[in-house]
Amino acid sequence: MTGAVVSVGAALIVGCVVAIGSAVALAVGTDVGALVGVDTFPLAEQVHPTSASMSASTGIKKNRFICASPFGSFPLDCPLRAALYLAGSGKICYTAHMRASIAFVKTALEEQKTSPNRALGQNFCVDGQRLKTCVEQMTLANTVIEIGPGLGGLTELLLEKGVSVTAVEKDAAMANHLIKTLPDPNLAVITGDALKFRYRDVPAPFSVVGNLPYYITTPLCTAILKALPASFYCMVQKEAGDRFFAAPKDDPYGPLSILVQLFYDAKTLEAFPPDCFYPSPEVQSVFVGMTKKADAPKVDPTAFFAFCTQLLSMRRKTIKNNLKPYPNAAQALSALGIAPETRAETLSPKTFLSLYSLL
Repeated sequence: MTGAVVSVGAALIVGCVVAIGSAVALAVGTDVGALVGVDTFPLAEQVHPTSASMSASTGIKKNRFICASPFGSFPLDCPLRAALYLAGSGKICYTAHMRASIAFVKTALEEQKTSPNRALGQNFCVDGQRLKTCVEQMTLANTVIEIGPGLGGLTELLLEKGVSVTAVEKDAAMANHLIKTLPDPNLAVITGDALKFRYRDVPAPFSVVGNLPYYITTPLCTAILKALPASFYCMVQKEAGDRFFAAPKDDPYGPLSILVQLFYDAKTLEAFPPDCFYPSPEVQSVFVGMTKKADAPKVDPTAFFAFCTQLLSMRRKTIKNNLKPYPNAAQALSALGIAPETRAETLSPKTFLSLYSLL
C-alpha cells in the first residue's frame, strides 16, 4: 500500500511539474516571442534570435522550440524542457532560413486560409539554400527596398546582413503576416504597389532586391533603374534576364539593355528551376545582380531612356528617320561615323550615349 501511495504521489508531483513547466514555457514563449517551426523543418547551425512581440503560436500549428547554446542548436520537444532551459542562460530561437521552405510556405498559407494569388504573380521561393547563395554575393547599401517580400524568405536573409529593409508588398494579408511573424527594428513593411513606389525619392545610396512578379518585370525594372540604385538584385524569368545582357541585333536588345550595360556591372547569380517555387511556374528563373559602375555616365537616366526608346520604337526605320525631330542629327551622325541608313538596333550602348550627348 505504501509503495502504491508513493507511486501515486510521485506521479502527481511529476504531473504538477509538467503542468507548471508547460505554463511557464508557454508564458515565457509568448513574452519573449518564440518563433517556432513545424516538425518537418531541418535543424540548422545558424539561428535567429526571437523578438519580444512575437507569439509562440502565431501562424504555426505544431510547436517545436529551437534553442541556441554555446554547444550548438537543438530542439526542445516539450514545454517542460523549454521552461527548464529558459531558467538557465538559453534563448529560444527558430531555425534560420526556414521561411524559404515548402513546409513553412504551405503552413503559413493554410493558417491564413488563403492560396497563392496568381493575379499578383505569387510564386514563393522554397529553396532557401539557393537564396542564401545569392544573398551572400550581394553588395548592399545600408538602405534596402525589397519588392514583393511575400512570406519573408528573402527578407529574413537580408536582415541577417544588418541592413535596414523597407519591404513593399501589394497583398495586404501577406504584409500583415510579415509584420506579425518577422518583427525586427530594421524592417518596415509597406502595403502598396511596387510600380507606384517613388524610388527616386529614396536618399542615395540604396539597394533594391526582390522576387519580381513576372507580368510586370519590364516596367518595374525600368522604374527602378531610372532611380539608379547603388545595386539591384532581382529574381526574374530567364527570358527577361536575357534582356539585361542582350547585344546589338539580338531580339531582346532594347532600352533596358542599354541602360543596364552603361550604368551597371551585371551578372547572373544563380539559376532557379521551376521546382524551386511553390506553386511551380512553367518558366525558368534567374537571380540577376547589378552593381552601379564607379564611372557610370553623368546623364539623366530618365531622359536618356526616353531617347533610346524613341530610336528603337520603329526598328525597321533607319536612324535618319528616327532622328527627324533633331535639327542637328545629320551633323551628329557624321561626327560619329554613322551612316544615315543604319538601323538603331545595330548600335552599341556606348554609341547611343555618344549620340545622345551630341544631340
